[in-house]
Amino acid sequence: MRKIGSILLSLALLILFAAVPAYAGEWTGVVTETHCGAAHKGGTAKDIQCIKDCVTSGRGKLALLVGSDVFTITNPDTAAGHEGHTVKVMGTVDSAAKTVTIESLTMAS
Repeated sequence: MRKIGSILLSLALLILFAAVPAYAGEWTGVVTETHCGAAHKGGTAKDIQCIKDCVTSGRGKLALLVGSDVFTITNPDTAAGHEGHTVKVMGTVDSAAKTVTIESLTMAS
């Protein structure tokens, strides 16, 4: 009986978290931009320059690439200077809007 209760509790928590579009956490990803997105994975000088060019020209907005997901950074000033870098971010993700609000950002080791 305890096993059924445990399964039901796990299922209820899964449904609860799936229904919540925004959640806080920590992610490691690459600072990129929304125009080219996942194309910038390597952090090469060419990637960094392309990211900066797209953002300054208005073609793209700073974003965080986590796996294959690109999240627009709602407070881009927190990531300025880290274009093309792999970083560790603490913040809040809105999965429905595909955005991240950064509370802290450090270089990933």
